[in-house]
Amino acid sequence: MTREELDKYISDGYYRWLDYAKYHCSHTSMDEEAIDVLNEVMVMLLEKYNRSHEYIIQLYNKKKGTYRELDYYILQMIKLNIQSPTSPYRHKYRHLPVDANVDFQQLNLIEEEYVESDGPGEILKQVHLVRNIFESLQLSDKAKRLFSWKFFEGNSLSEWKGPEDKNYLCNTYNKILEMIKSAINGNIIYK
Repeated sequence: MTREELDKYISDGYYRWLDYAKYHCSHTSMDEEAIDVLNEVMVMLLEKYNRSHEYIIQLYNKKKGTYRELDYYILQMIKLNIQSPTSPYRHKYRHLPVDANVDFQQLNLIEEEYVESDGPGEILKQVHLVRNIFESLQLSDKAKRLFSWKFFEGNSLSEWKGPEDKNYLCNTYNKILEMIKSAINGNIIYK
């Protein structure tokens, strides 16, 4: 069974399945949604065919009377998507609960004022603040190179080319970072 044969099979059985969907939708107060349910089921069927076409071909080739197993499979998918509250269709298109006693046309909705923020500008300010505090600290050249290499250049401490061990690198970086955080929070220690 090729994709074209499946498409022809779907177009031949579509209106029969639509009647079935309308029947079940009428029993669950979803009268207007029969076409949507059926189309969603057809999309799921085609996706399943693309993932594992062997299974769909197997269902297509098995006959029960005048119908195929694939017919029963599609009918079951339609029924489950209509009746089950946890079905993919119900989950995707669930309705919000509405209070019938509320007239939504008379509600005064408060529009929130949109405040445009300058994200890149804020980040730039924060980086300048960190850089100014960092440059004002009394640190050795090696400590300054280490912090700049990790913080400003975005490199990993494990890539540091030097004789220092990883523990020393982490401790030095973290101490400098804590000093900068303290200065930003107003707990300025000695410079």
